[in-house]
Amino acid sequence: MKRLLAVLLCLMLVLLPVFSACGNKSSQNGDVEMTGEVNVEVADTSEMDFTFSDKDKSAEYSESDATKLVFSDSGSTVTGSGATADGSNVTVSAAGTYIVSGSASDACLTVDISKEEKVQIVLNGLTLSSKGGPAILIKTADKVFITLAEGSENSLSDGESYELSVDDTTVDAALFSKEDLTINGNGSLTVNGNYKHGIVSKDDTVITGGNISVTAKNVGIYGKDCVKLGGGAVTVNAGTDGVRSDNTEDTSRGYIYIENTMLSITSEKDGIQAETVLKLTSGTVTLLCGGGSVNASTNSDGSFNGMWRPGSSSSSSSSNEESAKGLKATSDIIIEGGTVSADTADDCIHSNNTVVISAGTLSLTSGDDGIHADNDLGISGGKIDVTKSYEGIEATNIVIGGGNISVIASDDGINAAGGNDSSGLGGRPGMGSFSGTSGSISITGGYILINSVGDGLDSNGALNVSGGVTLVNGPTDNGNCAFDHDGTATATGGVLIAVGSSGMAETFNVAENQGAVYLSFSTQSAGSSIALCDSDGNVIAAFTPSKAYQSVVMTAPEIQKGNKYSLVCGGTVSGADANGFARSTTLTGGTTVTSFTMSSLTYGSSSGMGGGFGGGGKPMRP
Repeated sequence: MKRLLAVLLCLMLVLLPVFSACGNKSSQNGDVEMTGEVNVEVADTSEMDFTFSDKDKSAEYSESDATKLVFSDSGSTVTGSGATADGSNVTVSAAGTYIVSGSASDACLTVDISKEEKVQIVLNGLTLSSKGGPAILIKTADKVFITLAEGSENSLSDGESYELSVDDTTVDAALFSKEDLTINGNGSLTVNGNYKHGIVSKDDTVITGGNISVTAKNVGIYGKDCVKLGGGAVTVNAGTDGVRSDNTEDTSRGYIYIENTMLSITSEKDGIQAETVLKLTSGTVTLLCGGGSVNASTNSDGSFNGMWRPGSSSSSSSSNEESAKGLKATSDIIIEGGTVSADTADDCIHSNNTVVISAGTLSLTSGDDGIHADNDLGISGGKIDVTKSYEGIEATNIVIGGGNISVIASDDGINAAGGNDSSGLGGRPGMGSFSGTSGSISITGGYILINSVGDGLDSNGALNVSGGVTLVNGPTDNGNCAFDHDGTATATGGVLIAVGSSGMAETFNVAENQGAVYLSFSTQSAGSSIALCDSDGNVIAAFTPSKAYQSVVMTAPEIQKGNKYSLVCGGTVSGADANGFARSTTLTGGTTVTSFTMSSLTYGSSSGMGGGFGGGGKPMRP
């Protein structure tokens, strides 16, 4: 009996490491930089005016000094100087303030004053339609201010078909201006662009107040030199683009700037597109473009869906190319704050050059990419939630130094590749013909969560992690991997846990200051935690994946050469966040699937229950 008990005790001691979990001790947190450098160059904006003058914002006017215009089908009237009536039509020919009211079913208010003069048009209960052109036509002026009187309701509509031009300029909007145009005030304005566009200025279009609703057959709001939205609530329903600026002749023009505005756009094509820079600093932007992500041109497997397809390439040197993107710029997109909610058939955010995000709250549901930049993409702050995408975040070079980022992708989660975006494959707008070994991903800070069907992190060049927390729910099929690179992958800081299939799995091939580990094992079920513990049983880092997995790539400051570690799956992690991530915590239960010693700062091995490799190497691709 004593011999039998001794044998059983020995067996228990041998088997114990296989079934034990990490102990209840907590190690000290290693230093993890959650905010890192993001050095991404943007276009020169010094000649762009991202401000609003006092006059732009002021809705004040002197009623006693103003000329009164009253529209009527039986004949409009003018009380005061500076304007004349011709039947129902009225022409303003001198600088000053004009209070406009009344109703007419076929009339036009025309402004034709000196190029050096300004005029204020106060709409105070005006309903104006014109069958043969715009309801308001601004021919010449230095600048026109349209003020919406407090509490007033106003409406402008043009005809469904007309031919009209001013000095070789085609007139094609319900509110049309050849000169700088500002809309302010605290009233409401409804604009119906029955012929083509809603509000058009061939110079600057500025909106700083009012409750404005635009419905247009083509573009909702257009400013050739710029569109600046600095207040009020603006709703656009457009047959083509919601808001557009497209000056291609001057690199300091063709921009769009948004602050402190509630902007809601439903568009058949792009929501907001700028020829040069699109900048957002505050406000709320809601976009539904191309019918939304359900109208993506391809299914999640890349096959053609047929719901929506652009008339031409989704990427070009001009913003006028047809697509159904949310925020779009030929040059740069700069987001410094505000809230964006976008549901788009094409990319939610797309730049043919650079995207820089430093703050704001972004909720992106895309039929293609969540965020795309042909060249560089930098994220230093903000909350970004890509709830649906083909590829979540895509650019040639990606630098993430801060922010809280969540990505769900039917292909790659974060993809860095060379070349320009193209719709050349399968007709998917923005599908991209990225190729070659250029491109890079650099993570210097931030909190990143990825759930991808394709590769989680995919770089056609270098992949560097020096800070932040990165969690990857990678693919379950062996044709993709959670961590993929074609160049050097370097770990110098931060925490990364990437789990997924093992058939194509890769790991870091350079580590400095801290170690990097690759391990493969038998398939673990979704919701089964994975934890790396040191020799004292302290939890270094733990994560609870949302999908089944059979390999892990991990780096953390506590992984050091010469130390022994164990990998435990299926335990209960104490103090984990909503994504199942925790550091320096406790773990109960679970199964130790492997133990190992770091002979160098890079390690890769198999527990014998699945594929794997040794020595921190990289598996051969089939």
